[in-house]
Amino acid sequence: MKGMARRRRKRDGIVQTDGDRARGRDWFAPFMWGVLAAGSGMVIANSLASRRRRGFPLRLIRGSRSDVPPVVVIPGIMGSRLMRPDGTPVWLNIRNAVGHYDLSLPLTLPLAESRDDLVPGPLLGTTAVMPRLFGFTEYYDLLDILAAAGFNSSPSADGHGPTHHVFSYDWRRDLVETARRLDESLEKLAEARGDPGARFNVIGHSMGGLVARYYLRYGTAEPDGPVTWAGARRIANLVLVAVPNAGGIHALEAMLYGNRVGLSHTTLAAPVIARMPSVYQLMPPRGAAALLDDKLEPLDVDLHDAATWDRYGWGPFAPARRGLDLADEGARDKSRAFLEAALLRSGAFHGALARAPETPCPVRVVILGGDCLPTIARGIVPDKRGLPPRFVPWNRKENDAMFEAGDGRVTRASVLASHLPLAEQSPFGCGLPEVADAVFGSADHHGIYREPTFQSILLRLLLRPVRRTVPVVADPAAAG
Repeated sequence: MKGMARRRRKRDGIVQTDGDRARGRDWFAPFMWGVLAAGSGMVIANSLASRRRRGFPLRLIRGSRSDVPPVVVIPGIMGSRLMRPDGTPVWLNIRNAVGHYDLSLPLTLPLAESRDDLVPGPLLGTTAVMPRLFGFTEYYDLLDILAAAGFNSSPSADGHGPTHHVFSYDWRRDLVETARRLDESLEKLAEARGDPGARFNVIGHSMGGLVARYYLRYGTAEPDGPVTWAGARRIANLVLVAVPNAGGIHALEAMLYGNRVGLSHTTLAAPVIARMPSVYQLMPPRGAAALLDDKLEPLDVDLHDAATWDRYGWGPFAPARRGLDLADEGARDKSRAFLEAALLRSGAFHGALARAPETPCPVRVVILGGDCLPTIARGIVPDKRGLPPRFVPWNRKENDAMFEAGDGRVTRASVLASHLPLAEQSPFGCGLPEVADAVFGSADHHGIYREPTFQSILLRLLLRPVRRTVPVVADPAAAG
């Protein structure tokens, strides 16, 4: 009996041990199924993202492709990858989405010296799939339709045929500085073509359109002078796609709350964004009615005036730290100085873009935008100092006051700069004197290049040959 008991205990022990081992392996099968499912999802997403989605039949655009100006694409904010000097990408990659990479610029003045060692890389979503999984599909779509229409990324062997180029830049920095980098890029392209008088069809997407407009108006000059149309010497046609000409309240929201990237709340946290001069230049200018009080009445305030931030207790003027690096008065003073310099620059930038020119614009400027989606246009400011604005409505009345027609990111009113006086005289409500035409349709901010109507308008404009003037030759008899 004792032997049987020992065998039973041994057998029971063995059974118990095997059960423990089985339970220890229970996680393995679901884990492997998860890995397989994730891998399959990535393969499917890659396949779908790489599939051409054009809806406009390109064969309907007929005619010669010769004598077509080269195209230069200027992306918007976050549209260029940022790379370390060794070529390692730090924006956008998986680490940004699940962890953290410090994209902060140093709190250094003047703003021109606030820089790090990151350099711009390719267009986001054109060389890697992951950004497209996060919704950055617009640049892949744009280069896709340009390639299908015959635009090559480099000249053909015989030197003929249309080409396209991408102007990548550090989207964190001052946009006046970026306009100067654009000038350098266009000059190099003209030199490479062996054509001192070369002009380009420029596509400015979102914030890139602000860079293009500034360059067209002032070239490389500071924003305190008259409009000279200095950039027209290098621009044949300018297409402004979903451009926030009257800014966007998203910029203020990002500086006060930050932007989530995937699962990460730190990559583009509020203290990081607050060190990017370009984001200040995306805020709505005075007159755009971007803020409401708690009774939903418009507030006549200037977001580009540091006194406004002090009045409401935002950013470095907040009573509490609110996540900013204001551990002591020295850090607070340094942050305030940076804020004041960035706001002074952004106010001058918007003033330059709103300045009335003395002469007509010498090149054709066309606006493309979407106006079929509810788009936030205003925030609600609480009546207590130190509380940031709300950007989420609490009821239908607030929703109606805060949202307007747009593309889900930029309102129609911002695209048209309808807050400017000239809008009342424009047949399509545009306050920008340089704009010859504006077309709106059903498209969201990131999917506008997939919409057939916009494809047709864009390509017909880009594929229009340059009109060459016929030289006047004197009559030999008369000359003799």
